[in-house]
Amino acid sequence: MRSMVLAAALLFAAGPAPAQTAPAAPPAAAPQPAAEARPGDVASVDAIVAALYDVISGEAGEARDWARFHGLFLPGAIMGGAGRGPDGTARMRVSSPADYVTRNTPHFQANAFYEREIGRRVTRFGPLIQVLSAYEIRTARDAAEPVQRGVNAITLFDDGQRLWVTSVTWAGETAETPIPADLLAGS
Repeated sequence: MRSMVLAAALLFAAGPAPAQTAPAAPPAAAPQPAAEARPGDVASVDAIVAALYDVISGEAGEARDWARFHGLFLPGAIMGGAGRGPDGTARMRVSSPADYVTRNTPHFQANAFYEREIGRRVTRFGPLIQVLSAYEIRTARDAAEPVQRGVNAITLFDDGQRLWVTSVTWAGETAETPIPADLLAGS
């Protein structure tokens, strides 16, 4: 009896019998963007970063080209802003590109918003590309001073045909966390 219990325990501990294993999953299909990308927007790091800044910038009430925006992103991509709460604790809001559009469209309807790159550092490993992009925001295209500066961390995936944005996270510049001088020198 003791040997039967031990044999049963070993049988269950070893996992399912070969006949019980699930069949191998078929390979995943190639990602399909929420919208078709402009080929020129996704051909290089310079182009995709320029498109990201261009598509969100404009005058108050000026319609943004959200189809162009969505065409830059790999399905499942994330966006998020990092900062400090009123109590000083670090926090980050993470959302999808669609959530970004929903949350920011009312602001863009009421306010001019011009974000532009002021410095960049790029690191590449195989198909993965990390772009640290220093930015400034102005409330008019020709405003004398920015109202905010910070850094966007943009992660790209190169599938051999085009670049995809997989994530964009950002943090605003503060007195405690100024934009590093070497990042500004990289523009």
